Amino acid sequence: MLKGMSRSEGEAVMKGRGAVTISIFALLLAVFSLLSNGNSSKILSATLSINDTWSFYQAKSIKQNIYELRVEPDEKVIAKYESEKKEIMAEARKLEADRDEAKKRSPWYSMAITFLQIAMVLSSTSILAVSMELLWASVGCAVFASMLFGNGYWMLFL
Repeated sequence: MLKGMSRSEGEAVMKGRGAVTISIFALLLAVFSLLSNGNSSKILSATLSINDTWSFYQAKSIKQNIYELRVEPDEKVIAKYESEKKEIMAEARKLEADRDEAKKRSPWYSMAITFLQIAMVLSSTSILAVSMELLWASVGCAVFASMLFGNGYWMLFL
């Protein structure tokens, strides 16, 4: 109970404070989820592009091998395929690097979302228990969640 207040006064104050924190946490959760889902989509899209690029590379390799196995190989065509394969490989490696970077962010986003959900539960519980300690614990949990998300976004720490 809040100091110097009756239980009903304390409950009214806690309802107001709890409602504000829950609203802020819900807003943060929506933003974090949106960015996290965008990251997941980036990983999936990159994976599909990588598969397509390596398939294209394989097709070029097969064509190059056909020209190499001819009775009279066409060196100009073979060189062209080798050059194209190098470009395709470079593109695939870049896509893999982008995907791997996005994968590094995912655990941070997931932990941040989990801690933000815990913060919402603590804030709701603070209303029922009329406890400022629980409300402050929820704020601390939300701050920690924001730090986790910030680290995932900016990759400050591994």
